[in-house]
Amino acid sequence: MVGVVILYHPDAVALIENIKTYINPLDTLLVYDNSETLSKELEIAVSAISSKVIFTHFGQNQGIAKRLNQAIEYAVQKDEKFLLMMDQDSSFKDYDFNKYVDYISENKLPKVAQFGVNCQPDFTPMSTNPEKAISLITSGSVLAINCIQQTGMFDENLFIDFVDTEFSHRITNRGYVNLQFTNIVLNHSIGTRVEGRSFVTFKKSLRIIHIPIRVYYIIRNGLYLLFSHKEATSIQKKDIKRTIMVVKNDFIYNPQLIIVYKYAILGVWDFLTKKMGKRR
Repeated sequence: MVGVVILYHPDAVALIENIKTYINPLDTLLVYDNSETLSKELEIAVSAISSKVIFTHFGQNQGIAKRLNQAIEYAVQKDEKFLLMMDQDSSFKDYDFNKYVDYISENKLPKVAQFGVNCQPDFTPMSTNPEKAISLITSGSVLAINCIQQTGMFDENLFIDFVDTEFSHRITNRGYVNLQFTNIVLNHSIGTRVEGRSFVTFKKSLRIIHIPIRVYYIIRNGLYLLFSHKEATSIQKKDIKRTIMVVKNDFIYNPQLIIVYKYAILGVWDFLTKKMGKRR
């Protein structure tokens, strides 16, 4: 199994600790740095973790989908059966990744194109039995490389948000399966948490918000999948709408409200004018 972790101005100390939770069972770990400038200190520190690490800096941010497709191409060239995909801020609990690898190797369910884990244990009940999923997040998921020719590669037009949702939906539409092991927990942060007061109960609680440019991608790409993907089923459209709704807190609690609304409008406009890829 080969792995890939995609970087963008990471916290080097946290990144190294995260990598240590999953590198041991891998044959190779591709570390793809999307940061605009190279940090030699980061490259040296990450490369020192293991001889399995192949560090590549590209000098520009071309998005997650582009790097995932490059990792798939590497796995195909090396005749690897599986590709682990990780975010820089994701990690596994002690020995969970080894257990995960065992589950994958022991799987008997046919036509599984993608395996995934539990990134929200507070909302997703744990079970010892694997479950078919509508969609899986990229981080922590493992691709079966032999299915790629039938499922296709990641959609680079999306750049970042909804890359995993679109791919997961396409897997099921092509007759394949997303299989989730809910008893394997991924430590994964989603957005930034800020304290906000409810307009109904007036009680304060933590709300997830995003940097404004992510609001742009979530809205633009979500609309693209809702209205431009004719293969989407009613269940998949519901899944897309649920994901779009994660930005609702940004319109109320984000400290950069003016910029958030600006990027939201740009997201709608670029969808309507069919401008995809990286926002220029």
